[in-house]
Amino acid sequence: MEKSSHSLRNASQTLKVAFRSLTQHKLRTGLSILGIVCGVMAVMAMIAIGEGARQKVLRQIEQLGIRNIYIRAISLTDEQRRKAGESLSSGLNLKDADRIRFGCRHVRDAACLKVLTTSPLGMAKEISPQIAAVSSTYAELLNIFVDRGRFIADQDVARGNLVCVPGSRVVESLGAEGRLGKHIRIENLMFKIVGILERFGQKREDTSVMAVRNYDEMIFIPLGTIREKRDTDELTEIVVQVRKTREVYKAEESLKRIMAVSHHHMADYQMVVPQELLRQVQKTRRMFNIVLGAIAGISLIVGGIGIMNIMLATVSERTKEIGIRRAVGATRRDIMVQFLAESLMLTFAGGVFGVMLGALTVWLISGLGRWDTAITLPAILLPLLMSALVGICFGLYPAWQAARTDPVIALGHAR
Repeated sequence: MEKSSHSLRNASQTLKVAFRSLTQHKLRTGLSILGIVCGVMAVMAMIAIGEGARQKVLRQIEQLGIRNIYIRAISLTDEQRRKAGESLSSGLNLKDADRIRFGCRHVRDAACLKVLTTSPLGMAKEISPQIAAVSSTYAELLNIFVDRGRFIADQDVARGNLVCVPGSRVVESLGAEGRLGKHIRIENLMFKIVGILERFGQKREDTSVMAVRNYDEMIFIPLGTIREKRDTDELTEIVVQVRKTREVYKAEESLKRIMAVSHHHMADYQMVVPQELLRQVQKTRRMFNIVLGAIAGISLIVGGIGIMNIMLATVSERTKEIGIRRAVGATRRDIMVQFLAESLMLTFAGGVFGVMLGALTVWLISGLGRWDTAITLPAILLPLLMSALVGICFGLYPAWQAARTDPVIALGHAR
């Protein structure tokens, strides 16, 4: 117990002496930790931005469905349409959905969606809802939840019932008419509201191939209730759900073969695999982290070199102090610990200031740049740990130089 208490007193005394020594030259101390501050800021910002991007992708993957595969129709040029006609490809259609359901053993179900070019009447000017004709399983496969009422049912599609399920913003725009049992006019037909979707809150900035539709501003109707001039079997998207997560890539290969045969090898569709997109995004993020990590590492190394220079200069200035301490009984280990503590205190202080400024930087990036960021515990602890390691690594040599100083020569030099 006495030994432990003695060690604590020694440690406390060492830190007090180190702090007193550093505060004697405030400007020099501040300038010496500047590199550490910049490096820690960079590391923290890198981790926060990377974590924010990861969480955003995971949210999108969760909404898209980790077991889902999306087959989407793509816009064709006149030349591509001519080639499609020559190859007898009729675009993405209901027959493709049937072939997928019954032609791939890994597939649990497939849902269809067709975006219509028509618009509902009676909407506020600030909102322009998208009308989508869907099959009954669309909501289940994409984890879309109904707040009130129900979603499109099998019998609605089979009988062509004039029912609809609007999103939350559509209902708000309709006002008193946006309730269950009321009607929405689409073209010359009146669709009865049988359900209202839960608020989704999707940001409109998401425009990537992986972006989730903004269901708050959509109206779902049964597939086939509105017939357009073009082929009524034509679809915008087929959502395929695989039975097991580990079978996604096997299912993808099977779907590629089915679609290639069905479309006579005409690339008039696009296949999107959220699981594969997640892998690509993670790979890109790792490269991004490596680049930023290298930049942050260089800043920390530069800061560490600066601290080493300062500590070497300090050793030269304090030769008399070292000689006196050695003469009154201080060991080489005591001297080394003293200077190492000063180096560690310098870098740790730089780490603390760097974390605070890093948090401010992340807040500015998130607010001004509208980037998704997330400050996690590793984003705080890792920079602090790195700054402490820099202090130890770059403080060892000056501490060793101070410890090997001969007390006799040091006292003679002092005179």
